[in-house]
Amino acid sequence: MAKHHFEAEVSKLLHLMIHSLYSNKEIFLRELISNANDAIDKLNLLRLKDEKFKDFVFEPKITITIDEIEKRLIISDNGIGMDDVDLVENLGTIAKSGTKKFLENLSGDAKKDAKLIGQFGVGFYSAFMVADRVEVVSKKAGDEKAWIWRSSAKDEFEIDEAKKDSQGTDVILYVNDENKEFLDEWRIKDIVKKYSDHIPYKIFLKKGDKEEQINKASALWKLNKSEIKDEEYIEFYKTISHDNSDPLYWIHTKAEGTLEYTTLFYIPSVRPFDLFRADFEPGVKLYVKNVFIMEDKELIPIYLRFIRGIIDSEDLPLNISREMLQHNIVLSKIKKASVKKILNELKKLKEKDKDKYIKFWELFGKVLKEGLLSDYENKDLLLDLIMFKTSKSDEYIDFKTYINRMKDNQKSIYYLVGEKELKNSPLLDRFKKEDFEVILFNDEIDSFVIPSINEYKDKKLKSISSTEVDEDFGEIKIDEEKYKDLVKAIKDSLKDEVKDVKITSRLTENPACLVFDKNDPEFQTYQMMRQVGNFDIPEPKAILEINPNHEIFSKMVLKNDFSLAKDIAIVIFNEARMLEGMDIKNISEFSNSLNKLIKKALEK
Repeated sequence: MAKHHFEAEVSKLLHLMIHSLYSNKEIFLRELISNANDAIDKLNLLRLKDEKFKDFVFEPKITITIDEIEKRLIISDNGIGMDDVDLVENLGTIAKSGTKKFLENLSGDAKKDAKLIGQFGVGFYSAFMVADRVEVVSKKAGDEKAWIWRSSAKDEFEIDEAKKDSQGTDVILYVNDENKEFLDEWRIKDIVKKYSDHIPYKIFLKKGDKEEQINKASALWKLNKSEIKDEEYIEFYKTISHDNSDPLYWIHTKAEGTLEYTTLFYIPSVRPFDLFRADFEPGVKLYVKNVFIMEDKELIPIYLRFIRGIIDSEDLPLNISREMLQHNIVLSKIKKASVKKILNELKKLKEKDKDKYIKFWELFGKVLKEGLLSDYENKDLLLDLIMFKTSKSDEYIDFKTYINRMKDNQKSIYYLVGEKELKNSPLLDRFKKEDFEVILFNDEIDSFVIPSINEYKDKKLKSISSTEVDEDFGEIKIDEEKYKDLVKAIKDSLKDEVKDVKITSRLTENPACLVFDKNDPEFQTYQMMRQVGNFDIPEPKAILEINPNHEIFSKMVLKNDFSLAKDIAIVIFNEARMLEGMDIKNISEFSNSLNKLIKKALEK
């Protein structure tokens, strides 16, 4: 017998599970049946992929046994099974780095953590919500030896050799007195009907000599939509996703004709914890003629990675491999049609239920925008789905609404990109004066996604931080000779920090702003490199434009006194950077200049 200690994260999870996690304890059975379903899926897959198992015959089956005398509930499957190494890896550790990091960051507030844990499912450990002790007896397909795993959910578990005639796993729960309701056959039938009626394998209930099938074992996605209740869709989602929240939306499609396939896609109502990790778990499973084939990232574009669900094809070969995924014409056509369907359904949702769509957008809009860089075929459809706030609106609107609100004399769609508060940007001065609405994009991804759009419905998109917008405004003559000494003094003070210093007519309230030259190859390269994910390229130098009518500069010119030009230039330049969400270039220099100016002001 070998004793092992639970990993720290597992201990934390078990503690939550036992003491505070769920009032809805019945979901433990859904989780264990879901695991049994996965084990049978894996054995089916092994028979297709491994020559050694090609002639392996078995009839998939899940059995729930009630043993009232010993107060045991046993969930058995004849799936792939586990050996001693699998038992340690699957039941004693959390291998996925994303889950590990997530658990390390739990707050310690039981109520908050309980909600968060539902994001990645509770799986096997949910057994400890109703049992003081759990045993797992398992025999891996093709092995001679069987193994038993035991634990009372303290800090350790033990593994020993065992006896088992056939492959598969028995999860044995020693149900405590507080939860003896789960030894009642009607209670079990009710839970199975509620959560697991439509998994594709038969579930039997065994009590004494009596054994009966208690689920329909008809794959939900194969039924007609008219036959399925909303509650059934919701519970099926929870089974396949291990998410305890209701889905936000679902899309069920049956295609017949040249290609025959069924898809059932769900949009979660909670953001998966690994959504922005490179090692995110794929959420879509591929079936061929009702037989599970694989769960793979290639089944759906990366920018739709929040989707959960199933693709079931009648035309794919059962032995399709991961290597064949990218080159299979049938799957390529299914994927293409599925993406279009999902995007069109999202567009319909936006039109018929804006509140629900905004919830979707707040959860997954950032990810959806990634499609603008990769899915050129659906770019127009994706643009219709983009939502944003503006200089005039704290509520989300779309491009169509923005265009409808444009002024008659407005030539382009104007936008500003930044990662912080944008409503205070001095770049908005000119647009407030003209009463032009400016779109505010403040997701990290926007700086390299939005410049790639160029136009929407023949209206050009222009960044108000680029000199490109100047083309849309009539030229205002400025007496540059009058301000040449001021410009020279500021330019000399900032040396190589800026590309140029200019007098501008774009400002009305603020003293200065930063813009980028639309013809600057350096800036274009910077934008392009950020679009492909290269963030190491140095930031190009901006043009500092100053407002000659601002009191700071008008007084300097009137007195012809530029003795404080250097300190004013440093403060004004860094203030302009901060208002655009940039960092202060040299904090020590900025602080010294600011202190000098304060001291000078106090001397008056």
